[in-house]
Amino acid sequence: MFIISIVLALIYFLCSLLISINWINDIACYFGYFLAIYLVTFVALIPGFNYAFTFFSLLFQKKEKQKCIQQEKDVTVLIPVYNCKDHIQETIKSIQCQEYCGDISIIMINDGSTDGSLEILKDIEQKYPNVTLIESAHISKSAALNKGLECVHTEYVITVDSDTVLHPLAIRNIMKKLTHSHSKTVATAGCIFTKSTKRNFVAKLQEWDYTLGIFGVKMVQSMYHSTLVAQGAFSAYQTCALKEIGGWKNCVGEDIVLTWQLLAKGYHVNFAQNAIAFTEIPTTYKTLGKQRKRWARGMIEAFKETKAIFSKKLSFPARILMFLNLFFPFIDLALLIFVPLGLILLAFKNPLLISWISLLVIPLSLLLCLLIELKRNACLKSIQCKLEKRSKLAFLFYILLYTFFLTPFCLIGYICELFHFKKAW
Repeated sequence: MFIISIVLALIYFLCSLLISINWINDIACYFGYFLAIYLVTFVALIPGFNYAFTFFSLLFQKKEKQKCIQQEKDVTVLIPVYNCKDHIQETIKSIQCQEYCGDISIIMINDGSTDGSLEILKDIEQKYPNVTLIESAHISKSAALNKGLECVHTEYVITVDSDTVLHPLAIRNIMKKLTHSHSKTVATAGCIFTKSTKRNFVAKLQEWDYTLGIFGVKMVQSMYHSTLVAQGAFSAYQTCALKEIGGWKNCVGEDIVLTWQLLAKGYHVNFAQNAIAFTEIPTTYKTLGKQRKRWARGMIEAFKETKAIFSKKLSFPARILMFLNLFFPFIDLALLIFVPLGLILLAFKNPLLISWISLLVIPLSLLLCLLIELKRNACLKSIQCKLEKRSKLAFLFYILLYTFFLTPFCLIGYICELFHFKKAW
């Protein structure tokens, strides 16, 4: 299935290239061939290849066979807490309300909170017998997780962010996916959607990003046992695998670095699309930019810290998926040049860049969105989970300009990591 999807995506790429030759020549007349080839490649051809690969992968996706439910294993949930007094009680309550037959132990690690969270955590520890509190000075999220990992005695461990709320079936579904998958599977990413009650336009854009972009990418990567990020907000792991690699590295993108370390050892990482959790999201453009800068920096960290792409044990699909991530900085820079330049030319009635040929990628992206939407709705229906109605205006903006408005922050993140700028958590 992977090879078929890659081949079809390459055919799409070659057809797009043939169509784009005259367009490249036209752009070269104004800006030279280097810039013309660069812009067309990273604004249209490479993104089109990614869309095509994702579309064909999902189109040929086989329905998973229902496996008999074995005895549900005991698990430990690690929750690193730093200044989250407004959300932690809701998080704990959602874990206590899980429909799960195994024992659930909870370890909260207070990472030097200064907002009164510690008092709330102590009250929670007194209230629930399955909750343990560990106190620590403020160092980093990874250090807090590693302190918690030292106290884990169960075969499986789950991480949950302190501002994340779990669907009642979340732990059952993520553990079923992890324990019923290939024997090499040591980690499973949960499915994260937005929780924010402040539904301004920035939040509405992210609703589409989480339910289409992130969901679709993880679903495809999981088909090839190569989910590239088992995010800290909600993921499950084999405890022995975490301890084998020494836990989480002290870095900005500790979750992606850990995931790539596991993949580099030949392990599988998948995605439980029916294990739903809801997390707080940035509600201003500035805070969203900071988040995406951190994510971009985390990706560069993963390449630098793990060198996973060179591992002999890395599976072929994982290697290709990681390789495609190398194009992201070039795509972001191309967009930052292409969109403003195209709009300026268009203002002077010159459709050199923003024309019918540059918009050919949009029909494929819309078709892909429809396919992801159908699959996600079927998944949500199976667990009787409903999402709030999303904004159509936000969807239009998401398709046309969302990526462009985030590219400056992503580029800053890449540069900060490449030039070893100071890290902050």
